[in-house]
Amino acid sequence: MSPKLFDSEQVQDFLIGVLESSQIPPSMREVAQCLGYDRRTIFQHFPDLCQAISANYLSYRRGLFLENLAQSCREVQQICAKLYHDGVYPSEARVSKLMTKPGYLRYKQVRTMLQQAQSHFSVSPSLNDC
Repeated sequence: MSPKLFDSEQVQDFLIGVLESSQIPPSMREVAQCLGYDRRTIFQHFPDLCQAISANYLSYRRGLFLENLAQSCREVQQICAKLYHDGVYPSEARVSKLMTKPGYLRYKQVRTMLQQAQSHFSVSPSLNDC
């Protein structure tokens, strides 16, 4: 099989289209697969466009992560409030079983939210009197 000729103009137009698109930003790996070229080959010809595409993708992924982190914090608050209302201590095991994404407990913000909820539980006079 002979190597595919690199159509510089077509690749450049595609890369510019990706940058101008309002859709979810793809990774450079996905872009390279669409084009049928190796990422390194594309990067050698258009480093600035490739870096811009990668930056958009990383920014998008970071935004998703932050949204998921905030959602997990809200979820921990809600779960702890329900457990508190039921008179049950919001242990990490109990909370994680009820979370949509229990793996997010490994992040400092979510763990801090859980610890705050646990400390509120332990200082409540009505529940400590039991």
